[in-house]
Amino acid sequence: MVRSTSETNLAEMLHQSLISVLGAPPDPAPLSPQVLEVVEREHYRRERVKYQVSPNQWSYAHLLIPKGASAPCPAIICHHSSGNFAAGKDEMVDETRPSIGIELVRLGYVVMAPDAFGYGERRSPHSNGAAYDAAYTLQQYTVLLLRGETMLRHLISDISRAVDYLVTRPEVDSARLGFIGQSYGARMALWAAAFEPRLIATVAHGSLMSYRETVRQGSWFQIEFVVPRLMQIADLHDILSLVAPRPFLLSTVAGDAHSTDAAEIYQRALPAYQRLGVPQRLTHYVYPRGNGFEPAMRYKAYAWLNSWLKPY
Repeated sequence: MVRSTSETNLAEMLHQSLISVLGAPPDPAPLSPQVLEVVEREHYRRERVKYQVSPNQWSYAHLLIPKGASAPCPAIICHHSSGNFAAGKDEMVDETRPSIGIELVRLGYVVMAPDAFGYGERRSPHSNGAAYDAAYTLQQYTVLLLRGETMLRHLISDISRAVDYLVTRPEVDSARLGFIGQSYGARMALWAAAFEPRLIATVAHGSLMSYRETVRQGSWFQIEFVVPRLMQIADLHDILSLVAPRPFLLSTVAGDAHSTDAAEIYQRALPAYQRLGVPQRLTHYVYPRGNGFEPAMRYKAYAWLNSWLKPY
């Protein structure tokens, strides 16, 4: 489905306005990927990899590759949640409990679980705990602001670098790439999908509340998503509208204090999909109750991903 000229112009104007407040992207650098460790499991192979995201800045990720695949597989980037700085990417491939990455690789996906900045192997080498990690993130945020940059712009670029890495792998079908996240990962899912067109289908579970509603409630912002002047030009429904016509699933639980206006975000973004004739590609699952991303919710999200990334 193709946007009309007027819709394209409006979307491009919004996109350019967002770029103006997000600031400059990181300086370019060669990817220079390396495989640091390989672990064989019964159903998959796990690699720990590193790749350059900007000059002298590296990201680290787990890559899970299903065994026995006869052709390149669809791939999904799994973004961890917030709070547990030490865990980072490990949260998504934890073999001691149900985890999204393990479940998806068993469903036939190549899974990439990267560390976000300040998490896992991207924490400060001087870290002595979570309080230091939080302060370090704030310090790096302020340094970027002084340079006319924002952390969110760097995080978006990090996702694109993860995609750059995925498409180099022969095990990956580069035409079938997805993204899934909860909490921090859900917020990142929205921005990643809006700015990375190679992501074909995206799932965000919980923790999506508009900037306007967050201010109204007096709730705390996650510092990574604070961008000067952003509220003058856009809110989350505007960001979501930029994803159209690519499929996006917003998954929430009724009564979630971190997603109180998720239904409004969905409704205000839906016209962008309707104008393109693909309203079915924007989906909102609302669960009456639940705690976190429960198994039934996850597997319903996986079925939705299958419908777009494994249609045959």
